[in-house]
Amino acid sequence: MKLYPIFASLSQRAVLVIGGGAVAERKVAALLDAQAQVTVNALTLTPTLQRWARQVRIAHRADAFREDWLNRVWLVVAATSDRD
Repeated sequence: MKLYPIFASLSQRAVLVIGGGAVAERKVAALLDAQAQVTVNALTLTPTLQRWARQVRIAHRADAFREDWLNRVWLVVAATSDRD
């Protein structure tokens, strides 16, 4: 699969990351460096993502994904192996 690189200013933009594992953690770290406002949707989080949520560096939604969340974000990053 070829990837399309995206170069965008994410400062203060809402970004939703689907997944709470190691891949999501790497994506979230890069998004935080870009000053994005990150929400992570996952039932469980890595210890680092848990810490960032406690520090209010990210928001955490432990609910099942809802399609209407897409209306509130500028970018969505799929970082899960769960196709549903």
